[in-house]
Amino acid sequence: MLGFLPLLVPIAFGLHATASPTFLSKRSTLELVVTSVPDYVRPYIVRAYSLDGLAVGSQVYRFPVTGPASGGAFTLISTAAPASDALGIHKAHYENFFCLRGSFRLWANDEARLFTPGDYGAVPPSTNHTFQIVDPFSELVGVISPGGFEDLFTVLAQSNYTSVLEAPFTAGPVAATAGGDASIITTLEKYDVYAELEYSPRTDMVNGSAPSTAAWHNAPNTLATDAATPFFVAKDYGPRYLNNATGQYQIIEPLLTPTQTDGNFTMGNIILSRTFARKTPAVYTLPHSHTALEVVDGQLTLKMEKETVELEIGDVAFVPAGTAFSYWSQVAYTKILYIGNGTQTLDQQLLGNAASWDYAVFPSSPPS
Repeated sequence: MLGFLPLLVPIAFGLHATASPTFLSKRSTLELVVTSVPDYVRPYIVRAYSLDGLAVGSQVYRFPVTGPASGGAFTLISTAAPASDALGIHKAHYENFFCLRGSFRLWANDEARLFTPGDYGAVPPSTNHTFQIVDPFSELVGVISPGGFEDLFTVLAQSNYTSVLEAPFTAGPVAATAGGDASIITTLEKYDVYAELEYSPRTDMVNGSAPSTAAWHNAPNTLATDAATPFFVAKDYGPRYLNNATGQYQIIEPLLTPTQTDGNFTMGNIILSRTFARKTPAVYTLPHSHTALEVVDGQLTLKMEKETVELEIGDVAFVPAGTAFSYWSQVAYTKILYIGNGTQTLDQQLLGNAASWDYAVFPSSPPS
């Protein structure tokens, strides 16, 4: 995602309106699991680390959902990297940082957090921000709306990356990242990227948070009340809602609602129980919203286009608008990250039959 851009200068990005959903332009019987992302809107699944990537220094960027694949709705980026002392500083249109593995530091305007798996940060347009990868193997999931900004990385990449064993990134010394020299800055202006050289991230982080009084892994976190304020949500410390009307328990943890995105997209987590005895999981069809699902814990079974596929951690499914699908967990606990464009999204449908829930796990028995 943009926030992972390893430049050593601040950057500013322009904001564009989210594209309307583009429906399938080529209908045929297609295998769902692919090893390269389609260049048009169709249902598909990509396995973790199965895609070739782009290497910028020691960081490897893969793009499970691209602008063309989502009809311009959003881009989903997986960034796998070792620890680094380098900082990337910039402004952007709407970016989202989710920690899948390891840890990293994220600064946004005058606040900062240390992220561990399951933590999330929202970076709206015109927010000064930077990040720093901390652990020897960290993986960040980034969501950018609108889609298509992955083209920038073809300019920044120093090489293509592929691995016969699907290694997340190359083992070895940390490689230098792309510098912020004048020639690169000039090139990036074609992508609506402009240098901002005055931002300096704060260095007074205490217990994973700056300011030290901010709630972080010690108290509930709230979502912003508008689409301009950056905010952070620690794993399982955000708002939660329980849905038991779909053949299984689903805990919906919204990270972005239409309020925080001016109605452009939504994003969050869903925690799944096993399906209830003699119950069939619900079938969903979202006429106006493309949906991406990424497994962050457990194992997800997805049925789409008459195929049933098991998804594991890091696997991503893309469900175009108008495509019927169902999903369920055959293990005790599964957690997925969802993204949908517009306002008539999966989470909004689930929340219509949900009630506020105070816990990070579902009840111990099915509803009577």
